[in-house]
Amino acid sequence: MSTQTSLKAQNAWLVRAVLLIHALVFGYVAFEPVVLAQLAVPDAMDKAKAALAPGSLSLAIIVLAKLVLLGLVPARLRDRLIHWRWRHPLPGSRAFSKFGSGDSRVDMARLEQTYGPLPDDPGEQGRLFYKIYSAYTDSVGVLDAHKSYLAARDIGMINLILFALLPGFAWWATLDGTRTAAYAGALLLSYLLMAIAAQVYGVRLVENALAAASADRN
Repeated sequence: MSTQTSLKAQNAWLVRAVLLIHALVFGYVAFEPVVLAQLAVPDAMDKAKAALAPGSLSLAIIVLAKLVLLGLVPARLRDRLIHWRWRHPLPGSRAFSKFGSGDSRVDMARLEQTYGPLPDDPGEQGRLFYKIYSAYTDSVGVLDAHKSYLAARDIGMINLILFALLPGFAWWATLDGTRTAAYAGALLLSYLLMAIAAQVYGVRLVENALAAASADRN
C-alpha cells in the first residue's frame, strides 16, 4: 500500500465525521423541528457514534457519499480549486524558486550539489520536487504535513461541492431566503478556510521535504 493511500486511510474517519456533520446541519436547516427533536433524546451521541461504526448502514452511505463527492472533480481541477492557481497549481512547481529559498532550514547549495542545477521552469520544478519528495516520504515532518494536507484538501473539496449542491435543496425545503443564504455562506466559508489550510500544509510539505533532502549527508 502506498504512503498516500495509507495517509488517506488514516484520514478516513475525519472525512466521514465531516460528512455526518454536514448531514446534521443540512437536516437542521431544512427540517429544523424534526432534527431538534432527534438531537434532544438522551442517546443522541450514542446514535451519532453508531452511525460511524464499522458495518453500519449509515457508515456505508457515508463512505459511498465520500466516494461520489471526491470522484466528481478531476484531480487537475481539484488542485486548481484548492490552491487558487490555474497554471501549475501545486506548490511543488515553486519549490526552488520560492519556498526552498525562503526556508532557513533548506540548504539550496547542498540541493544543487546533489541534484544539479535547480530549475526555474514550474513544470521542471514540480518534477524534480516529486523526485525529492519520493525519497523522503517516510520522514516524520513530511508524513505529518502530507497527512494534514490530504485531509484539508479532501474536506475542502467536499465543502465546495456541497456549497454548489445543498443550498438549492435547502431553499426548496424551506422557502426561507435568510436561512438559505446563511447556510450557503457557512458552506462557502468552510470551503475557504479548508482551502487556506490545505495551501499552508502544502507549502509545509514542500519545505519539510527540501529540508530533509538538504540535511541528508548520505
